[in-house]
Amino acid sequence: MIEVLKYTLEAGIIFCVFQFFFNQVYCSLCYNKWNRIYLTSGTFLSYLLPLLKVKYFEKRIDNPNFKILDINPFSDGLDIITVSKEKNFKTIIGDFFDSAFFEISVEILFAVYVAGFAVKLFTFFRGLNKTLKLKRNPSICTLDNNIKVYETQLNVVAFSFFNNIFLGKKAKTLSKEDLETVFAHEKQHIKNFDSIDSIIFGLYSALQWFNPCIKKAVANSRLIAENIADSGVSAQSNLTEYSRLLLRLGEKNVSKIHEVSPKKKTRGKLTERLILLFNKDTDKIRKIRFLSTLTILLTLSAAYILCAGLFSPENYGLEIPLKGKFRISADYFENKLYADSLGNIFEVSHPQIDFLVSEGTKIISKLEAVAKTNNNEIILKKENIEITIGGKNVFPIGFNAGDFVKEDKVLCEINEDNSLIFIKVTVNGKVVNPKKVLKL
Repeated sequence: MIEVLKYTLEAGIIFCVFQFFFNQVYCSLCYNKWNRIYLTSGTFLSYLLPLLKVKYFEKRIDNPNFKILDINPFSDGLDIITVSKEKNFKTIIGDFFDSAFFEISVEILFAVYVAGFAVKLFTFFRGLNKTLKLKRNPSICTLDNNIKVYETQLNVVAFSFFNNIFLGKKAKTLSKEDLETVFAHEKQHIKNFDSIDSIIFGLYSALQWFNPCIKKAVANSRLIAENIADSGVSAQSNLTEYSRLLLRLGEKNVSKIHEVSPKKKTRGKLTERLILLFNKDTDKIRKIRFLSTLTILLTLSAAYILCAGLFSPENYGLEIPLKGKFRISADYFENKLYADSLGNIFEVSHPQIDFLVSEGTKIISKLEAVAKTNNNEIILKKENIEITIGGKNVFPIGFNAGDFVKEDKVLCEINEDNSLIFIKVTVNGKVVNPKKVLKL
């Protein structure tokens, strides 16, 4: 549930960014066909971009293939790794997200989202069903390209849906010439498949019913559809006469079923349509502005795809306790990210190399050094290098602590099969990879 909510919210934020660019830049540039592609593409990209990640840029958590040997943290001389969950702001927030209160809150939010989605989807299909029922009315005539015209009792002038034109009661007040212009306008909508855009934004409105930008996006989509249709009609007839017809129709020229708009709001939309009608798509400066701004948006989208993985690390490796001490057996590694199955991330270092040896294995010194012992460990020290060899069955033989051990001296012999020993090297007091100093 939380993943669905997170994905939906992320898609909504991306959609708001697309709408911000449209409202601030593209809406005033009047490239209506390009704007239509931009708006429609933005709805799909908002749900697609959260799914796209370049794995190379993801925060990788390496699996060192180590295993738990023993829960007893203080025996056998093996390396101890401590995992602690200290109380700080991050862990307090983490505890909140792990709490039952958060789980209940997520369930409530998910139920609210699903309920809102169901209501909006029901409203959409109910409106679609009402539109399809209008085809039961008798057809008045059939225009070119098999476009059928129906008469309805709706209080509108006219609107189209796919290959059908529906006339309202207000169409009866128009002259024959004006009615032909209205037909030409609706045929442009049919030619441009504007009904598909209406369905896309209707479904998207259901998915993003909580998004404050969706209402403006739907209005922008309708305005663009009207502008493209206006441009198509004005190119075939007198621009001045067509604009006068729009002014005469005023609030009668409404394309949405059951839409009741305040007079002031309708006049604002009409004024905007008329302004855009006289702005032809021939201005090269506006075209350059469109392309340059689109490049910025595409760059931001690419950056989002590349960087998205940095905030969602993949979890690999052994499941470990959130708190406590335990021993591991592995090759040397340092500063590696590690995750448990709950998604908790730790930075872990293993400052030694472990070997599983058989009975009778002899540990031989490969350098002349001062030797000492400490809890099943043999420590060889020469100048700035210190080598520690340890394990459950590591017992020095033939020398005492502080003795000078010569090269090829047998330090101990393992007397038990499958014994685990480790080698740790420090140079100037700093732990380093033993393979950098010794031939292992």
